[in-house]
Amino acid sequence: YSKCKYALALSSGTAALQAAMSAMDIGVGDEVILPGYFWVATVGAVVRAGAIPVLADVDDSFSLSPESVRSKITSRTKAIVVVHMGGVIGQVSELVAIAQEHHLYLLEDCAQAVGAAQCGRKAGTFGDMGIFSFQLNKNITSGEGGMLITNDLMLYQRAVAVHDLGYPRDTAGRLVFDNPDAQLWGIGARMSELTAAVAHAQLARLDTICAKMHAAKYKIIGEIQDLKFIKPIPVPDPDGDAGSFLLLTLPTRAASLYFADALRNEGVVADAGGLYPIHMDNWGLHIYYNIPSLVNKRGFASVSPWDLSENSASSDVVYDRGTCPHLDQLVSRTVLICVASVLSEKDINDIVSAIRKAAGGMDGII
Repeated sequence: YSKCKYALALSSGTAALQAAMSAMDIGVGDEVILPGYFWVATVGAVVRAGAIPVLADVDDSFSLSPESVRSKITSRTKAIVVVHMGGVIGQVSELVAIAQEHHLYLLEDCAQAVGAAQCGRKAGTFGDMGIFSFQLNKNITSGEGGMLITNDLMLYQRAVAVHDLGYPRDTAGRLVFDNPDAQLWGIGARMSELTAAVAHAQLARLDTICAKMHAAKYKIIGEIQDLKFIKPIPVPDPDGDAGSFLLLTLPTRAASLYFADALRNEGVVADAGGLYPIHMDNWGLHIYYNIPSLVNKRGFASVSPWDLSENSASSDVVYDRGTCPHLDQLVSRTVLICVASVLSEKDINDIVSAIRKAAGGMDGII
């Protein structure tokens, strides 16, 4: 599907992240640059590898900013992780160029971007490796499950070793013990046959699912483009947007809080007690400063990478609110709407009507 040479099925996207980190030999003494807008599993994989996560800011599309990445590179930097949140691929070509210039790995976290593309090229194929998740609320789901793709044979063999018993396998499925570059420790994260059967069936529906989400999202955008104070985030390649989330920014935090409440009062809710639409202040473990274990530099079990002498040169790295100022101000005035693949024309029209009604009540707030 992705036109990559190698694909490895795993038990989860989290396991795929861990296998990728190990395949890239990321560990103690290394720094990994990633955006402050992610899912907790992304930064957790860096910590479990014993490396130091370094947060870079985002651009207006909520994607990793190349300019911020450049400012964060040190002699300890080993890799850059770009996270395609909500099915939107940002300035990935610029990030590839930066990684190549500084001889760094580039890992694409495509957990929310299976089916997304940019200029006809699928998510996960720009960097050295790409990972995906098939967890229950992703674009396609097998309940759980993940995938890793790459064009690099050695990275693939090392990932196979990590996800299995610590050694790669030959074409007959036999363990290979004479490849010292791929002798690691396994985490037993193989995808089960039952999960694979469901994922395989879902893959056949992926393009249809993404097309429905994309059509609904851009129908809504087209119907509200005249609104002065409510703007969808910019997307570098709208045609390749998987369409699963609609992020709308407003001029102030007060206006965005009012807007989120107004939408819910108009009945634009995913379900009774559901999260969506949600003001991004409340977007939980997707925002760096909402993760106590990161802010307080807690390690995995009793070992903290921040306390290791090998990482002492990175001791001044912080994760408090204010570390990513552009992201912080975007989060403070943005509302996120989940775009389901089953929205009817009536659903779409109801969402548009609710947005327009909410906009009409903002005159005294902005």
